Amino acid sequence: MAFTFPAMVAEDPATNAVVKNVSFQVYAVTDTSFSTPLPITDTFNNPLAGGILNSGTKGVFPQFQQATNSTVVIADATKVYAWTINCVQQDSAISSFINTPGSATAAALNATYAPASGSPNYVHAVVDSSGGVTLYQNGVEL
Repeated sequence: MAFTFPAMVAEDPATNAVVKNVSFQVYAVTDTSFSTPLPITDTFNNPLAGGILNSGTKGVFPQFQQATNSTVVIADATKVYAWTINCVQQDSAISSFINTPGSATAAALNATYAPASGSPNYVHAVVDSSGGVTLYQNGVEL
């Protein structure tokens, strides 16, 4: 059984800025020296090249899977950024979420990972019907 981790915005907690175009690897939470990256796959179980997640031009990590850990740490090569994240529960609602961004499950996941809408640097991700992600900060497209 693989554990599925949701797509999420890579946000610098110190500045509330979106972290764009940075490559990250995934580590077990017990690997505090970040010495052994975990193998990761896409949601179709295809290995991701080099075990790399890239935040891309929009600053969004793609959804991915890891075979043995339900909680992982995502860190960049210089260890400036590190986030601990939990997998999403595997059930039929999550399966429908993967290809139907307008579903109730998608809304619930976005609510779980979204920053407070009243914050001055609020970033909101909108997923269109083809799976594309557009980020807005204070109502302005990033």
